Amino acid sequence: MKKTFRLLLIALAAIFITAACSRADQAADVAKKIQVGDTLTEAEYTTVIDYLGRFAEEAQPIQDQINNLPYGDAKATALQQQLDEIKSKNTYLELFQSTLGRTSQAQLGADNVALVNKYAGYEWFAAPDWATITTDPEAAGLEMTTPSSDSTGVVAAPQEELKVKTRL
Repeated sequence: MKKTFRLLLIALAAIFITAACSRADQAADVAKKIQVGDTLTEAEYTTVIDYLGRFAEEAQPIQDQINNLPYGDAKATALQQQLDEIKSKNTYLELFQSTLGRTSQAQLGADNVALVNKYAGYEWFAAPDWATITTDPEAAGLEMTTPSSDSTGVVAAPQEELKVKTRL
């Protein structure tokens, strides 16, 4: 039983390593194609979008931590270093971002447009102008209210702290 379990673990590890290497090889092949000016297929655009999306998913939790720190907090430097490490591992970010940014929906195909829209809400996913960015309507943030007559009474505060003031 223990032998079977070990063999299963080794097989699973080999599959994951092979899949990771395969993705890296695909990204390298697509990057070469872009650099020589060849036209990409829809499957190659999927590789580009997946590459950028995986980076965005990995970077988002770190970026969220940075965003939640007060201005000037020393922890931001360490978190920024973590982001920089992730960026350095993803060598095709700039190339793929610029390629995706100048690609039309028609070139990508419907499935890839849906994939772009899936990742478009991530801060580190450079979505094209045509992308649909969906956000969580329940997310905490700032709510701005403006008076109907002038701008001297504009109130901006976190939603849970917002209190509407009326003038008499």
